Amino acid sequence: MPEQHNTPTIGWVPAWADLHERPVEAVESGFVVGDGPAQTNAGSTGEGQPTEGQEYVAGWPGPAVEELAAKAAAGSGVRLTLVCAEAEGMGAPDGLTRASERVLLMAATAGLNTAVQLPENSQVALAPMESYDAVEITVFDRPVARGRIQVRDDFAAVAVTELPEGPEQATFEQGLFAGMAEEAFVHGVEYLHMVVEPDIADRYQASGWAVAGRLLSFMKN
Repeated sequence: MPEQHNTPTIGWVPAWADLHERPVEAVESGFVVGDGPAQTNAGSTGEGQPTEGQEYVAGWPGPAVEELAAKAAAGSGVRLTLVCAEAEGMGAPDGLTRASERVLLMAATAGLNTAVQLPENSQVALAPMESYDAVEITVFDRPVARGRIQVRDDFAAVAVTELPEGPEQATFEQGLFAGMAEEAFVHGVEYLHMVVEPDIADRYQASGWAVAGRLLSFMKN
């Protein structure tokens, strides 16, 4: 795992935005991520859920924070998301209130690209979509697990969008990650990046993932 610095990298943000079908543009040492359908990890494709609003993303501490915070405070429904090493003691910028916290995970592709004992008659397939590759596991040609991967600017971002309930859930998830890791490796990318909710971050750390940072989002008071 790369050495953890005070300001985690944000180079994975464009690939992450692609996963969620949101436009992204580099701006003032950060990124502005546009509107797109809401997505959640492991269990939902985001269909029928509220749309994500515009979001400024920057590393903290960093030169872009003050200016992007002022823009978020002046807008309506605009979020400022700061990627930082630790969340404790992090105060809200002027005019903003903390709205959410997410966890950035990283895993080495070599650690995830291992043989997984999937059930008989299972297949793992990748299909290119407009802004990402869809990863799907089928059993007897019936889809049972789905995910997404996007490789962009030498970074790979992934998301799990559908998993079955039951004792084989972890196996299918490992199968998705193995397929994603192989795809990233083919493109010469050594690490996968994934953003998850804090309440599920711990279970990934036992399977090759490590916490690489926190995403703290703030909105206008």
